[in-house]
Amino acid sequence: MMAGTVAATLARGRCLGENGRATLRLAVSVETLAGANVNDARAAYRVWLGEVRGQLGIAAAEPVPGIFIPSEELIRGFRQGTIDCCGITALEFFKVADLTDPDSLVIQDYLADGIEYVLLVHKSSPFKRIADLRNARIVSHLHRDMVLLPAWQDTMLAANNLPEADHFFGSQERSDRLNQVVLPVFFRRMDGACLARRSWETAVELNPQLGRDLWPLAVSPRIIPIIFAFRRTTTPSARKSLIDSIQRINTIPAGQQIVALFQSREFVVRPTSFMAGTVEMVRQFERLPAQQANARKGPA
Repeated sequence: MMAGTVAATLARGRCLGENGRATLRLAVSVETLAGANVNDARAAYRVWLGEVRGQLGIAAAEPVPGIFIPSEELIRGFRQGTIDCCGITALEFFKVADLTDPDSLVIQDYLADGIEYVLLVHKSSPFKRIADLRNARIVSHLHRDMVLLPAWQDTMLAANNLPEADHFFGSQERSDRLNQVVLPVFFRRMDGACLARRSWETAVELNPQLGRDLWPLAVSPRIIPIIFAFRRTTTPSARKSLIDSIQRINTIPAGQQIVALFQSREFVVRPTSFMAGTVEMVRQFERLPAQQANARKGPA
């Protein structure tokens, strides 16, 4: 969505990128779609782009063909300079952070200060600590905000000297319907549920009984799962014009619809320092396979 907004809101005028291109080349990772159909997403973006471009009367940025591209392709393009700006997950940001402009991350307002994940269990269950969940049946919310769930689960388990999630939990299921995440734990058909705290709070508002019978056994640190980043070598004036336009998206009806669809009000700009806690969790996650392999080998 952020990449689509960027493409639609490049300010009037031909801004030159580092390679002399008249427009900034942008892309968005398919990893941000949380399992949604890529073709459907591309079709929707084309409609949004047309509406926003027409209402704002502005020139378009230059999205890569298809807009949504595989993670490896996006990272390679960002590193090689064929992609100037992109919508990416924190896992991908970790791999290109050294090339990212330090002052120009664009983030949806509700993500700007980080969000928390919770692992819910029933208050009447025998689960009182993380170790009690060995072989448990876990259901997780399939949502773009949850892209860091594997990183949180595995680092949390490692901190408790437990195996990674795939070997610790008995089963893991996912659902894109919030009720199908929370209610199975409420009715004791599943042992635990992983979802964003804001989603949990929404569920409790709709059904207060959930808040009385379920409780978070574990809570993640505050993390920022998805951001829009620029290469540090993009022309400052082009970058500023693009960011200014993104922040004006909610001044037109079509833009307001786009922002509301993603449960936001606006976009904010943050320095990369806001990603410090998230990056540290991803760094620990990336190190786990080697640490676990060394642990299995034992002392030399």
